[in-house]
Amino acid sequence: MKRSILPLVISFLISSNLVAQADTSQMLDSFIQNTLERSEIVPSVSIAIVSDKEVLYQQTFGYADWEKEQPATNQNNYYIASCTKAFNGLLAHILAEEGKLELNAPILNYKPFKDFKRKDVFQNITILDLLSHQSGIDNPYLSFRLAYTGDYTDAEILKLIEEETESNEAGKAFEYTNFGYYLFDYLLQAELGKSWKDLLDEKLFQPLGMENSTAYASKVPVEKLARPHSGVFQGKVNVSLLQKSDALMHAAGGLMTNVEDAATFLQFYLGKGQGIYSKGLVENSFRQQVEAKHEYVRVFDGQGYASGWRIGEFEKEKIVYHFGGYTGYFAHYSFIPDKNIGMAVFSNTDMGMTAGNLISKYAYNLYLGNKKQVKRAEKILDKKVPKALAKERKAQLAHEQKMAERTWNLSLPKDQYAGTFTSEKYGSVEIRYESGQFVAVAGNLKTVATPFPTENTMRVELVPGSGTIIGFDLTDGKVVSLFHQRETFMKVK
Repeated sequence: MKRSILPLVISFLISSNLVAQADTSQMLDSFIQNTLERSEIVPSVSIAIVSDKEVLYQQTFGYADWEKEQPATNQNNYYIASCTKAFNGLLAHILAEEGKLELNAPILNYKPFKDFKRKDVFQNITILDLLSHQSGIDNPYLSFRLAYTGDYTDAEILKLIEEETESNEAGKAFEYTNFGYYLFDYLLQAELGKSWKDLLDEKLFQPLGMENSTAYASKVPVEKLARPHSGVFQGKVNVSLLQKSDALMHAAGGLMTNVEDAATFLQFYLGKGQGIYSKGLVENSFRQQVEAKHEYVRVFDGQGYASGWRIGEFEKEKIVYHFGGYTGYFAHYSFIPDKNIGMAVFSNTDMGMTAGNLISKYAYNLYLGNKKQVKRAEKILDKKVPKALAKERKAQLAHEQKMAERTWNLSLPKDQYAGTFTSEKYGSVEIRYESGQFVAVAGNLKTVATPFPTENTMRVELVPGSGTIIGFDLTDGKVVSLFHQRETFMKVK
């Protein structure tokens, strides 16, 4: 009897594929470990690579807490910052398919906008305009309170939206900001009586089984959090003072998740909804709405923006992607539809962008079989990363030396500058004088102030890495107000 060789052929192909996949995984393991060694100051990297039906690679390297040498695992949650936009863009399309929203309808058809007395600036803007950054309007006051201080009430934010929103000079052209997503959240709350936070849990996280994804920082156990780190010198990389709270988890950047859930989310996209939502709904959520050039550190060639996703090219292939960054975190989501591959990369440091970009580019080229580009990435890692780190450290040393050379230029005794100062638009800033130091506090933000050459001023980094100047106004030998963020804060006590 003649035996079929088909089972032997199938077995050989399967075993060969497993060997090739194992080799690829080992190469990526080695590259990531080398990246952490060359970078020296990146506490951890967490990465998932998937197809629509398979997790091709899923590993976490380094420490969730560097000082305590707490190892990071696939179960650790990272803050994904602006990658949140992709989730809320998808949520909008889900609600539209359910008939609860019409994405091309003017926002003036919906609360709270239709109840505003001032409507002119909100004319001719649709929900889709908000999600694709082409509303043509902005507001300078919201991000400081929603993303950094947490010092606000919803009533205050609504008042600011109505009274302080202005048209951009370029009109309804693409301009990347968080503002459209802030407005989308308040529309959901007013129309549906639910925040985006709870709607995402109901419409996406629960159906997909994404049990480790949440828009509530308070729901992430401390032992599961990859803690945010800052610093460019070994031995001086510390957990950031700026920690996320529930009040700072906003619709433009307010999710915590891990690579296991990230893999599930990307497989949902590559599988065109996987039967949970329709293929058309999913495809519409990453359909380009506007041209938007975005050359992102030579990783992807960005060409457009959809609903929370950027659209671009990678090695001549269409790629859908988004990045997120915040003090102590970097996040990357992307997928190449025609190649059935997607990737998420997370890191818990300010400096995670360089490492994350290098790893993602290497990984895609590795899995797509672009051997020349793989070799090129290895050379970049060996030569350019150490140089970039040395340059960053040199700049930081120069900055520290400059700060150390400054002396105080205050005309009153130092303790007389202490007090609480308030602004209707920005909230409160407290200046304390403690143990010979000035400490500035604004809601969730706290920093030690340093001298600035101009009389009666001080330099602060309320947002780490972003120095700003506080100037004090004196009348009859007393401090009566301070000037910060182009706004006057009156002293109240």
